[in-house]
Amino acid sequence: MITHHENKVAGKSQCRLILDTLKTRAGAWVAMPHLYKVSGSMAVHSRVADLRKNGHNIENEKRRHGRKCFSYYRLIE
Repeated sequence: MITHHENKVAGKSQCRLILDTLKTRAGAWVAMPHLYKVSGSMAVHSRVADLRKNGHNIENEKRRHGRKCFSYYRLIE
């Protein structure tokens, strides 16, 4: 079940905004900060979990750059 956290500016749920962004990137890795910016969700990982529960195949990859760890997502269709 998708939770519908509405984005007041776009009129779409945060899940829908994340899914639309991943779809337009056609299997490419998308950085978590970018998904935060387009959706307004501070809980991108939770919104991705909601999308997975609804049958979307979304992969997560963590990349290390020095001491920092960055998270990326991509939709597999």
